[in-house]
This record gives sequence, structure tokens and C-alpha cells, in this order.
Amino acid sequence: MARPVRLVFIAGLLLIIFYFLKESVFSDSAYVAGIKKERQDKNQSFRSSNSPLEEADRATFDSLSYYVPGIIYRVNADYKEFSQPETVQMPMNTGGTEPYLRFAKATFNLEGQQNSLILYLRVNTTDSSLFVPFSDKTNGLETYEGGRFMDIPKPEPGTNQITLDFNKAYNPFCVYNYNYSCPVPPPSNRLPVSVRAGEKSYTKR
Repeated sequence: MARPVRLVFIAGLLLIIFYFLKESVFSDSAYVAGIKKERQDKNQSFRSSNSPLEEADRATFDSLSYYVPGIIYRVNADYKEFSQPETVQMPMNTGGTEPYLRFAKATFNLEGQQNSLILYLRVNTTDSSLFVPFSDKTNGLETYEGGRFMDIPKPEPGTNQITLDFNKAYNPFCVYNYNYSCPVPPPSNRLPVSVRAGEKSYTKR
């Protein structure tokens, strides 16, 4: 009698494991499909008249270059807002500075080590998303030498956990057109790891 009961228990346990694995795979597949759709939409926008590309470059533009989406680069981070956010002057690649509000800090694990990034709010704009300029070890090799950006929704008050999705890391417009000026990621946001996620270097075709 004990053996049939044990077999039923094992079968039930395997069924539960299969269900959760199936849900996980489906969720990951839906996530990757969403990332790919966003990239397709961005490629389409780069072919339009609102593209940051110069007209001559738009005529030959095919697509931007990306890393394959990876779930490991969608990380959970401890989130802490500064008690007294301060406005800092962030250097621009063309010289001069622009004001940004040093708003919060995100701490997370990536590539087996703890990392942190400072999150900023743009000043004199209605955009409420948090701006995350960062650099990493791929810069100048596989990605733009000046670093990349991320934008994340501003969390509700009292939030202590957020998601940083490096698969959505993008190049500043100055990569595509020298008429644009873009912020230079601060030293505090230099990650000591290779972030092989998001947008790669741009090459004219």
C-alpha cells in the first residue's frame, strides 16, 4: 500500500515541477518577444523623418545592432532614495554641463559581484522617469565608448526594490549624429563588469 501512495506523491510532485517550469519558460519567451518587438519598433522609427540619423544615413539604414536578450541582465536591485537629493552638473560630450537631480541609488548583483548605480531625474522637463547613465567593460570594444543609458519608471514612495533591465540599454543620440550633445556617465556609474546586453556600437552602412 505504501508504494502506490509514494508513486502518487512523486507523480504529483513532478506535475507541480512541470507546471512551474512551463510557466517560467512561457514567461521568459513572452519577455524576449516583447524586447524584440521594442527593437523592431525602434528600427522603424529610425527610418522615419523623426530619426536622429542624418538624411543621408537614413537612406541606407537597415537596423541597429543588439545583444541577444538575456534574462540574467534583468536584475532585481535594492532601491534607496536620497534623503536630500541634490542637483549636480553632469558633463556633456561636447563640453559644458547640464543639471540633473541625484535622486536614488540602486544596488544589485551582476557577474557574481555587487554593483551600484546612481539614478537621476532630468531637470526642467516633464519626464518623470529615472535616468541611468552607465559605462562598463564593453565600452569601446562592443558598445559605444562613451557609455549607454537606461530609463526606468519612477517608483512609488516607499519602494525598496526595483528592476534594472540592461536588455533595454540604449545609445545616446550623439552616437548617430554629431549635432546632438549627450551626458557623459559619471565615475560613480562605471561598472567593473562586461554588460553584454542592450544596444551595441552603431556602424553606418
